[in-house]
Amino acid sequence: MAVVLALAEIFTVVMERNVCEKVFDKKHTGILAQFLVWAFFYLVSNGFTYIANFPAWLNPFIFSILFFGVLSVLYEGLFKIRLFFVAFLCLFGMLSEVIIWFAGIMCGIDILSMQQNAEVMMVCTILSKLVWFIEIKIALLFFKNNKNIKICGMDWVEVFTVPASSVVIVLAMFLPFTDDFIWLKLAASVLVLVINLFTFYNYNELQEKALYRIEKEFLTQQVGNYAARLQEMSRNWQQMKEYRHDMKQKYLLVDSWLKQCKYDRIRELYRQETEILAEDECFSRTGNISFDTIVNYKASVAQKNGIKVKLTAVIPYDVVFEDVDLYSLLGNLFDNAIEAAKRTDENRRIITLTAKASGENLYLEMGNPYSGELQKQGHQYLTTKENGREHGLGLRIVNDIADRHDGEVIISDTDHYFSVKVLLYHIGK
Repeated sequence: MAVVLALAEIFTVVMERNVCEKVFDKKHTGILAQFLVWAFFYLVSNGFTYIANFPAWLNPFIFSILFFGVLSVLYEGLFKIRLFFVAFLCLFGMLSEVIIWFAGIMCGIDILSMQQNAEVMMVCTILSKLVWFIEIKIALLFFKNNKNIKICGMDWVEVFTVPASSVVIVLAMFLPFTDDFIWLKLAASVLVLVINLFTFYNYNELQEKALYRIEKEFLTQQVGNYAARLQEMSRNWQQMKEYRHDMKQKYLLVDSWLKQCKYDRIRELYRQETEILAEDECFSRTGNISFDTIVNYKASVAQKNGIKVKLTAVIPYDVVFEDVDLYSLLGNLFDNAIEAAKRTDENRRIITLTAKASGENLYLEMGNPYSGELQKQGHQYLTTKENGREHGLGLRIVNDIADRHDGEVIISDTDHYFSVKVLLYHIGK
């Protein structure tokens, strides 16, 4: 029996080592040193558990101190990360023992009353190790790849509180309702409230991450469009250089033909030159590269959907915008307008954009028709896109950008016409 228990503990130490190898970077220590450290941990921790007559509640603290020492000697990592990982393993070990205890109760076995039965306790120990093994393997699926990632204070509180609260709540569910355990029932009720508060906190964090993800995806797309536009401008510039270089010779040739009254040849040359000068239609021509790039791209998307775009823009060419905010702002306004306008009748598919810049300040007004009824939740407009998970995220991003620049967003909705006015300060740089 002792041999089986020793093998079970060896399995546990091997599993703990494998978990550490996955989570942390190893220090430059030899194989012999690693073996000696883990062997010391195995002998001392199990000596305190099975040989010394310490109270059972003291075992988790002894394990935590010894295991933290192993991490400090053999592995790299931030102090907080190592501390969290020790508590993580310890709490999961306690939870696995609680699970086995309740499983025994459900099977009609009161494990606490059979503590003197060595065979029963050995089986429970082995089963708890297996449950702990499963818990760790599942948890590692969600462990972040960045081993030194910074965790905010609220997250630190959560990672310690939720597992510990779960143990207390489970205990309170099954212990008899007597005066001796009323305090535990009360603590469990309070901890349920705490866990719910953490749930709302995490929901808000997920919303913020969703906004960041959508904005990042949009900016990635816009960077590609921006690069393509710059390449096109570079090609046009090279063509113009070659054209100017050739102009002098052509002027001399035209002068010669005029003297010889060869007007047909002059007309043919004129036709050829107008074809060279002809260029693709450019919707926005303010001269401001950042503004023109995003507006021209989105206008082309609108035109592909049969939507006309009317632009009134007074944007100085030398104003340098914060491209990230400008692209997110115009991109989301255009996307929402295009999505709504393409659902209307063909004769109503017109988007209007008014843009004015003065100094570091920017004013935008986007208007579009829509069909059907808009969905709202309180004062927040919800999306009409097929992907309903992203409810109103486009307008929320617009509001976030306005908040960052001490600006204002005014939304009006009358006679199936949707209008968004945005005023931003200090968007220039």
